[in-house]
Amino acid sequence: MIKYNEYYTKIKAHKDSLVEVESKWSLMTALHEKRELVKKLKTMKEELMQNLQNPEGNHIKQVQEDITKLKDTIITVKESIIEKTYFLEEEKKTHEKLRKEIEVQHKRYSAILKRLHCQVNKLQSNRRQWQWNIHQLEKTAAELRKRIGMKD
Repeated sequence: MIKYNEYYTKIKAHKDSLVEVESKWSLMTALHEKRELVKKLKTMKEELMQNLQNPEGNHIKQVQEDITKLKDTIITVKESIIEKTYFLEEEKKTHEKLRKEIEVQHKRYSAILKRLHCQVNKLQSNRRQWQWNIHQLEKTAAELRKRIGMKD
């Protein structure tokens, strides 16, 4: 019996050291966490089953309240979406109107700019013509002075 006890203690010590080493492995810690999660889920399942069997259960009432709250939030979100869609359509119309007005103003200012360029070109042409005329008159005046005998 003594040998049996010694053997048993050695085996138990070996198992304990093996369990200790295994407990440090990430796989084993994950396994323990999953087992605890399964236990929690089983207890929650039992509680839910009891609540389902009891039609006056708190959980059913809470779920119904949650459903009504969700329906209310869905209705408010839908209303908000409709309101924002209407606002977006109005903004699109305003944007289109402004774009057309900008195009009209652009055409108008392009025509004004073209007219001003024409006026500038005409004035420059007139100025060159007047300068040429002045130059011709000065030449003629110089020639006439020479003929009269007047010197500058």
